[in-house]
Amino acid sequence: MVATVLLRYGALVGVVGSAVVFALMHGINEVLPAALIVGLIGAELYRRSGSIWPGVLMHAVYNAISLGLLALAALAA
Repeated sequence: MVATVLLRYGALVGVVGSAVVFALMHGINEVLPAALIVGLIGAELYRRSGSIWPGVLMHAVYNAISLGLLALAALAA
């Protein structure tokens, strides 16, 4: 895991570095800012808990909310 390796260089490098990698893996597009924020939160959850599962849950909830809002916008159009 990227965060595990980067956390060897400190919390700031680990969290920000892994969030940037996470965001870039989602592509350089309109999703990048949101992916960076989700990556920051997920990396910090990992750093504090030592487990990937809080971040996985947060990512799933974020995706579900995003999908729900997209569906609502489609219905309203």
